Amino acid sequence: MPLNYSISSAPALIDETFNVDVTEAFQPRYNACPTQLLPVITSDNPDGLSFFYWGTTPAFAKGKRVSDKLTMAPVEQIPDRPALRRYIRTQRCAIIADGFYDWKTLSKKGRTPYRFFLPDNEPFAIAGLWDSFDNDQGETIHTFMMITTPANKEVADITARMPAILEKDLIIEWLNDSNTEESTISLLKPYSEKILDRYTVNPKLGDSNFDTPELLKNVPPADQFGNFTLFG
Repeated sequence: MPLNYSISSAPALIDETFNVDVTEAFQPRYNACPTQLLPVITSDNPDGLSFFYWGTTPAFAKGKRVSDKLTMAPVEQIPDRPALRRYIRTQRCAIIADGFYDWKTLSKKGRTPYRFFLPDNEPFAIAGLWDSFDNDQGETIHTFMMITTPANKEVADITARMPAILEKDLIIEWLNDSNTEESTISLLKPYSEKILDRYTVNPKLGDSNFDTPELLKNVPPADQFGNFTLFG
C-alpha cells in the first residue's frame, strides 16, 4: 500500500526550510496519493519546486500513462535492479512533505490509519527517484518514486516500512550529482534525527478524494469502515 503523505506547510516555511522559491503553483495537499502532481526538488532546479507525478510508467507499457503500480523503491532493492541503479546515479529528487500516513493491521480485515510527523509539524524531505517519458501527444511527463527504508522505533509497531526521510543536513548531498552510487545509498537509513510523533486519523484517508485539513486532526481510532476500535 502506498505511504500517502501530506504537504500543507505555509509557502514561507517551505522556502525557509529548503531555501527554494515557492510560487503560486504550489497548493497544499493533505492526502497526497499516487498519480497526483506533487512538489519535489531536483538537482536540475535546486532553487525552486518542480511538480512531478507520483508513479512511473514501464517502458513496455501501452498507453503511456502515469501508473500507480510503481510508486515505491525499497532501498534494499536499489543495488540489484538496473533501472533503480540508473536513476540513483543522476535522477534523484527530494519529495517535500510534512507528514506521512500508514495503517496498523488489527485483524485480517481491520486496520487503523496513523499520521506520523516531526515536532511542530515542520516540513521534511523524502528521498525519491525521478524519470520522464513522452506521452501519446508528444509531451514530456516527469514522474517520481518514493524510496522506503525499514521502519524506525517510532513506526515499527504500526508498519514495517517508512519513507526514507533525509536528515536536514544531507539533502544537499542527496541532490549532488557528483556523489557515487554507493555513497548516495549510504545516506538512506531509518530516520533518527528527531523523534517522530503520531496519532490516529480519519479512516477516509483511504479515499484519494478526501483531501482536506480534517485529515490532519487527531481522532479516536477507527478502522477503514469507520468502526471505532478499542485499540489503535
